[in-house]
Amino acid sequence: MDRMRQIEKILLGSRRLPMLVIALVLLVLAAVVTLSTLKMREGIRQQIAGRDGEVLHAIALMHYAEDEEEGFSLATDADQMSIVLKSAQLRGVLGVRLFSQDGRFVESFPFEVIEAGLPEGHLPTLRNLHPISRFHPRMEVFRLFYPDETTEPTKTMPILEVIVPLHREGGSLEGIAQFLIEGHSIAAEYKRLDERLAMQAAVAFLAGGALLAATLIWAFRRLQRAQGMLAERTENLARANQELALAAKTSALGAVTAHLLHGLKNPLAGLQNFVTTQGAAAPVEGDTAWREAIASTRRMQTMVNQVVSVLREDQAGAVYEVTFAELAGIVSTRVQAQAREGGVGFKTIIESEGALPNRVAHLVALILINLAENAVQVTPRGKTVTLAIQRTGTQLQCEVRDEGAGFPADTPLFTPCRSTKEGGTGIGLALCKQLALHLGAELELATSTLGGCVFSLRVPMTASKPAMATERA
Repeated sequence: MDRMRQIEKILLGSRRLPMLVIALVLLVLAAVVTLSTLKMREGIRQQIAGRDGEVLHAIALMHYAEDEEEGFSLATDADQMSIVLKSAQLRGVLGVRLFSQDGRFVESFPFEVIEAGLPEGHLPTLRNLHPISRFHPRMEVFRLFYPDETTEPTKTMPILEVIVPLHREGGSLEGIAQFLIEGHSIAAEYKRLDERLAMQAAVAFLAGGALLAATLIWAFRRLQRAQGMLAERTENLARANQELALAAKTSALGAVTAHLLHGLKNPLAGLQNFVTTQGAAAPVEGDTAWREAIASTRRMQTMVNQVVSVLREDQAGAVYEVTFAELAGIVSTRVQAQAREGGVGFKTIIESEGALPNRVAHLVALILINLAENAVQVTPRGKTVTLAIQRTGTQLQCEVRDEGAGFPADTPLFTPCRSTKEGGTGIGLALCKQLALHLGAELELATSTLGGCVFSLRVPMTASKPAMATERA
């Protein structure tokens, strides 16, 4: 099914497909018009050729009736030839042949007309008293007349052959007459017929082709618009499914995290009180270790409180948008106190406008706060940490830049380890990486030099639109 959809998408998206279909339809239309024209042409030609046969048949019957009224007997070949000659007085008759009722040649007139047999297959039609007409566009003269000194062996001429049954009114077949008529007039009439039919066929093809082409173009445009709307709805459905999956994962993660934090919060608070009390009474030589322990527990307590605040808001079911400026304000509020204490400047740069759903925004804020606090800790006094936020295409890109000494080459990133900075636990970056993966985002160390580091976080905006109507907080 997917393969069929891909093929359909390729075909509908092809610019050549409409032209190919239109060309095929026009080709079929041309074939239909041509075949219909040829069939009509053949029928009209038979009517034109048969017209003289009906006339000669009627004339022969009339002469038969006249001679019979005058007391002549029409049973002899001579009487029949007399009737044939009377009927042959029409303009254009070149010669006649007389045959018996069984198709045997009797005589011809004038004497130059060559003796010939009756064409095969015509006798049953003639016995039913129906005339037969055949047009020969190019008949050799030597097949009609005996040649003389002036006759060219290859000379041809158009001939209309009319075969008429000879009989009394209401009687049976008594003889057969064949009239050989000069066919230039019929050839000219055929030519005029062909010209008219060709003109009519051309008009029919052009009119029908234009109508069909316009209809197909309109249909393809409607089909392409429908396909575009279907693709858009499919994309919206995929986005909604992705949002539902993200919401389901967030709910599952929130439930597990809430359970763990509920069990850790009180023991962690007790551990912090113990470390603080014991650190105050520790000997001088143990001050460094106790300070690290106190800083670690305080850091973990702060992170737990931040996560708990996010979980509380998720459980409350509030849905709203957080703008990029508001996101930068959340991070700045959390980091400014630590920056002032360390004598480090902290500034934010908002390079484009936009907004995130509150659930996504708070998780992004947790990552940026952690990165910014790390940056403040490694930046010397008098230097600055910068948070830059902008939208690039379908992604939100955040960069945290410090002016520290950079990471040592052998330092593992995004994995729990012994931190290289004073008071560090080594789990901050690992937690940030996991939160980024949960969002479907990318977190990486973009640059690391002796002049500072840049951490880059890219969050897909297409997966961060709220799934329901939003309202400002």
